[in-house]
Amino acid sequence: MMKKYRYISFVLVAIISLASCSKNFDQINTSPDAVSAPSLNYELPDIELLILDQAYYTSVTVIGQLMQQVSSYGANFNTIVIGSNPEYHFNYQYSTPIKYLADFLSHTQESKENINYNAIGRILRVYALHTVTDLYGDVPYFSAGKGYTDRNFQPAYDDQKLIYADMMKELQEAAASFDATQIIPVKADIVYAGDISKWKKFANSLMLRLALRMSKADPANSAKWISTAINDGVFESNDDNFVVYYKPNTYYATISNGQSTPFVYYTTWKLAAPFVDFLKTNNDPRIYIYSVLPNLDTTAAMQKGLPPFTPSNLVPSPLTEYSASPLTTFGKYDAPYIHLSYSQVQLMLSEIAIRGLVPEVNASQAAAMYENGIKAAMNELSIYGGTYKITDEAINNYINNHPLNTSNVDTALKQINTQYWVEMHYNFYEMYANWRRSGYPVLTQGGQELPRRMSYPTQETNINSANVQEAIKRQGPDLPTTRMWWDK
Repeated sequence: MMKKYRYISFVLVAIISLASCSKNFDQINTSPDAVSAPSLNYELPDIELLILDQAYYTSVTVIGQLMQQVSSYGANFNTIVIGSNPEYHFNYQYSTPIKYLADFLSHTQESKENINYNAIGRILRVYALHTVTDLYGDVPYFSAGKGYTDRNFQPAYDDQKLIYADMMKELQEAAASFDATQIIPVKADIVYAGDISKWKKFANSLMLRLALRMSKADPANSAKWISTAINDGVFESNDDNFVVYYKPNTYYATISNGQSTPFVYYTTWKLAAPFVDFLKTNNDPRIYIYSVLPNLDTTAAMQKGLPPFTPSNLVPSPLTEYSASPLTTFGKYDAPYIHLSYSQVQLMLSEIAIRGLVPEVNASQAAAMYENGIKAAMNELSIYGGTYKITDEAINNYINNHPLNTSNVDTALKQINTQYWVEMHYNFYEMYANWRRSGYPVLTQGGQELPRRMSYPTQETNINSANVQEAIKRQGPDLPTTRMWWDK
């Protein structure tokens, strides 16, 4: 009998103990260090840092070489657009910044006090996705990021025309939604420190870029959105530039600019001959910021570019004779990265004016805008600090020796877009898109046609085949020679 009482007492104690544990079960089993709801102030700087590819595989290895600004020893023109390198940008953007933006927006869209975070997120989402659609064509857009939020791992591929229409709408609505009476991310925003006026100008300047991009495919809507961007206010000086500053660190670190890796780690990467030759032929004062020899000589006359796509057995000189990106400017991990600039805006406006696309600007303003674009492009390089400040005298001499030929539209367009090509150094995705749109500068490769797009990743064709095939049916064969909607 005594054993029975002892057993009953033990059971009662156990039940009471379990009851008391379950009272505070959530507290006991929740780590004090865990993050249950992500902080927008931690997410935003990460997104701003990571919206640039962490690795150089697509941007430098493929597009930089196609645009003939950089060249790798022994690169093969016929193989650089095949394999994993062209796929990297697609895979990285969807798995990193676009996924992060989906989460960021899901925590801001229903909150009035977070309306400014939401507006910034919408603008950055357009920025991220425009680089993807401009490189591959029809891509997942409306469902982008929903693999993370909704477990949708087979998103539809959207028509690029519809993507462009929505990007314009998103930029306009996001810019209009900013509210100075609500929370402003002053510390979390590492680009503009929460300056609403600058975010609005960035949205409108991005709108201008995209509107000009579709000027041949959809002239009416192109003109409509160009006018909207100009009237609502675009960049007005280099102070408005969308620049992300990185810090010295190792490759792949969040706070590092991984685009410089080829020049940090490898002696086989050089500047390409067409780029260096243009700088030398035109006595461009920027050359010492762009180019240096392995012995650290930055003398303009001594700089030498490596011929693009030259087989290793046919390289005419020792590699020590070819120029590379200086490890003090573009070739360093803490190199600041300019995503969109006042210089680009002025050069775009110059083209818009010379072509007479909208009434807001006209041909009589084209030369001044062209000169403003060149001045801004040279002055913006002071972000590298030290001696990297081009004098006003050198800038004015260059402009006086290279005036815009407004009497011939084709010549003027060549001048404008070639300057755009120079200014976009290392922003190879935008450079490539503008080259395809404008046709300038004239780049050839032994009579072979340069690619017009990158092919879809193999992984996508395997796991999302039906949607990929629908895109191919609508857009054309999944080949580098197929032109996307705005490029036809």
